[in-house]
Amino acid sequence: MSVETQLYKKVLVACDFSRHARIAFARAVEIAKASNAKLLVAHCVSDLAIMPTVSELGGPFYDYAVMQEELRQDAIVNLEKLIQDTGTDGLKVEARVAVGSPHIAISDLVEQEKIDLVVTGRSGHSGWEQFLLGSTSRGLITRCTCSVLATSDEMPRKPKSILLCTDFSESSLVAAEEGFSLAKQLGADVHLLHVIDDGDIPKVMSFPKSDAEIMRNAVREQAEQNLKQFIATLAPGGQAIFSHVRNGIAWKEICQCAKETKVELVVIGNVGRNGLSGLVLGNTADRVLSHSKLSILAVKHSR
Repeated sequence: MSVETQLYKKVLVACDFSRHARIAFARAVEIAKASNAKLLVAHCVSDLAIMPTVSELGGPFYDYAVMQEELRQDAIVNLEKLIQDTGTDGLKVEARVAVGSPHIAISDLVEQEKIDLVVTGRSGHSGWEQFLLGSTSRGLITRCTCSVLATSDEMPRKPKSILLCTDFSESSLVAAEEGFSLAKQLGADVHLLHVIDDGDIPKVMSFPKSDAEIMRNAVREQAEQNLKQFIATLAPGGQAIFSHVRNGIAWKEICQCAKETKVELVVIGNVGRNGLSGLVLGNTADRVLSHSKLSILAVKHSR
């Protein structure tokens, strides 16, 4: 992906009108402005079609079609007010109301509108209209065919530092390229991390201690060389990228590196290497999401 091209053409932000969702909306506005993208603001309402038309307990008759339309109209009014109250000048912004389970309805909307990026808060309302809970963020990351940015309240409107994670798989390289393009558009510093998993060092044979140390050093040297080559490809103009090589469990090292470098956004490929070793395995983004308060951009290789 060339950083000179438009990174995102359509951005969708999921909104349940909670404080967390309003913060996510502000983040989406900044990204859409930086990429000159169209912004869709979507709210999800419950599907009343699955409700009985007459209470089985002998209660009153409810016209759920009318109630459904009232919910939709109320959501549109609230979305339009949110758009008016936020600095969206210069952006093309549209309101959308989806019906059904949040992560399913939103992912369907992503397909219909050919969305490039979904922005969602990491937490939101609870109860009947529960929308942006962590499970919904994970559901969107799993189901959506585009990149998903799950933002924490601590992430500033424009992150100043971004951590890109790579295991040198094709999917993680695509993620790093997208993250680098976003960092360049937002003017953020870039850190690039590779974690050497235990599986990267052969265990099928018993090595003397000295030989095991030589093997570990060789693996690390190769990782550092791979990072240098990737940086040269990623930033041919010589932009500064801070590289890191660490040993350990991928998601734990990502969280620790993010803490030490004080980055405000972590970029992870949603699918990585299969087999014994790798950094960006399918559940790495989920574990980082579950065990930290970090903002995460999960990039789908399929896009």
